[in-house]
Amino acid sequence: MTSADQLRLASEFTPATRDQWQALVDKVLSRSGIDSEALTTETYDGFALQPLYTAKDAAPNAGFPGLTPFTRGNRSAGVDWDVRQRHAHPDPDVTRRAVLADLENGVTSLWLVVGAAGVPVDALPDVLSEVYVDLAPVTLDAGADVGAAARGLLDVHEDKGIQPSEVRGNLGADPIGLRARTGTPQDMDVAVEMARIAERYARLRSVVVDALPYHEAGSSDGQELGYALATAVAYLRALTEGGLSVEDAARQLEFRFAATADQFGTIAKLRAARRLWARVADVTGANTVVPQHAVTSSTMMTRRDPWVNMLRTTLACFAAGVGGADAVTVQPFDTAIGLPDAFARRIARNTQSILLEESKVAAVIDPAGGSWYVERHTDELAQAGWAVFQEVERAGGILAALDSGLVDERIAAVRDARTARLDAGEEAITGVTVFPNHDEKPLTREPVPAPASGGLPRVRYAEPFEAALKGES
Repeated sequence: MTSADQLRLASEFTPATRDQWQALVDKVLSRSGIDSEALTTETYDGFALQPLYTAKDAAPNAGFPGLTPFTRGNRSAGVDWDVRQRHAHPDPDVTRRAVLADLENGVTSLWLVVGAAGVPVDALPDVLSEVYVDLAPVTLDAGADVGAAARGLLDVHEDKGIQPSEVRGNLGADPIGLRARTGTPQDMDVAVEMARIAERYARLRSVVVDALPYHEAGSSDGQELGYALATAVAYLRALTEGGLSVEDAARQLEFRFAATADQFGTIAKLRAARRLWARVADVTGANTVVPQHAVTSSTMMTRRDPWVNMLRTTLACFAAGVGGADAVTVQPFDTAIGLPDAFARRIARNTQSILLEESKVAAVIDPAGGSWYVERHTDELAQAGWAVFQEVERAGGILAALDSGLVDERIAAVRDARTARLDAGEEAITGVTVFPNHDEKPLTREPVPAPASGGLPRVRYAEPFEAALKGES
């Protein structure tokens, strides 16, 4: 007798059918006058999420963890993701103290905003003066100042006597992301220049494939995936035309995606992203895994009742970890108000510490794998993302699609649909559109330096409702 024969645990029960389940659901819902179709959720990518998934809904085989197409992840079991925190305070002394507090309390890498929207470029030596940058790698976010910031960061490593083989992090070149945010054409040569510099350092990356500009403009998950993939392909083309091999070009990339409080959507999105990249890698011959950096979404954050943001970011962080992100940034709960204070940064990093150290979320490889729902959702998102990618390629690539207004037009349609659902009460924002505290005393924070603008909009879906609660509209 085989083990399979011994484990027929339900053999004494009559098999249930989907029709029987549907009949029971209809009977219960009819008492409240609700149609069972209300249990089906239409996504902004054109497919529906069903109330029940069975073996008949099985998706294509996702493979094994650590093997192509890497749908089930890159990390080994028991290996924690990189806890990466963002710093953008323009005062170098404040940033230096905040950086040290983070690193002393669980953060493992830094995301530094440098230039007009953050730390002055010439302040990098002071900010990093007490940081062991070989142990806590730095990812730069310098916009148009990426060249000067990269040279400054590498000078810091040299001054500290760090060997080139030990230099890690990312120089942060992203001219396409800057084009999306500002609407201003950017020179792709800067990505090639940074990649050429990073080639001297075996473990250093130079280019960020940032999907946040699309997410923060209101894109669907499929659009975020498709535009990210199109951006990655554009960088592959630019770097190979600049003299790098396909393999070396792929080694320079790092993806950045948004993680939201829709935990299953986030899990499926990150899994689908790896599958999509594996397809591109297979076609181009770049047998290279590109790491994922997940960032808790700015669009879901609220100024009113900001404490609820802690719950949103906890769900998003959990989903990012379960979805297999290599690095995770939890934005402080007061990010929508202004520059975060020490308490908010502490809560943000402790969110990750609890999930890693107490809940052991990273101890299991792809815990959502095998779920009919998650596998089907992953497959449908991958197909939606691939369709967006193909549309962009037919339009001449991501830069042409941005210049023609195609990207803005497609995202605007999703943004308008989501806003309409919020207006109709079909979606809720806790503390704002439902259960608002009209006597709430607002938090105050220092204002954030003006971010790059002029291109795709940055939306917070709660903003117009918050204004209405204050009587501003």
